[in-house]
Amino acid sequence: MDEEELDAAIGSRPFGTADATRAEAQFHRCMKLGAALWGESSGDLERQLLAPHPAIPSGFDLADFRELQKTVETISAAASGHPQFAWLPRSVLYSPTIPVGAQRFTIWEARREIVRRAIEYLGGR
Repeated sequence: MDEEELDAAIGSRPFGTADATRAEAQFHRCMKLGAALWGESSGDLERQLLAPHPAIPSGFDLADFRELQKTVETISAAASGHPQFAWLPRSVLYSPTIPVGAQRFTIWEARREIVRRAIEYLGGR
C-alpha cells in the first residue's frame, strides 16, 4: 500500500496551502492572545493570578482560549520533564518559579493556570 492508497483508505486528504495558511493564522492568533493575557513580566503573571479572575483581553472568544490552553498544556508537559519531550534541551524549557501569595509557580504553570481560570470565568468549564 502506498501513501495515496493509505490516505484513501482512512479518508484523509492532503494537507494543502489553504490548510497551512489557516494553521499559521490560528497560531498567530493564539500567540497574540497569550501575549495579551500574560503580559510581559512575571509581575504581570502574578497580578493575573492574584485577581479574582484574569483580565480578559477583548477580541477573543472561548475557542481561542481553548486553543491557547492546548498549546500551554503541551509546553507545560515538556517543561515538567514528560518523557515524550526528553529530546528537548532543558535550557529551552527552563522556567524560574515565581511566588504568588503562598504558592510558587513556574512561568508555564502560571500561564496554564491563568488560561484555565479565564476559561472558567468565560463559562467554559
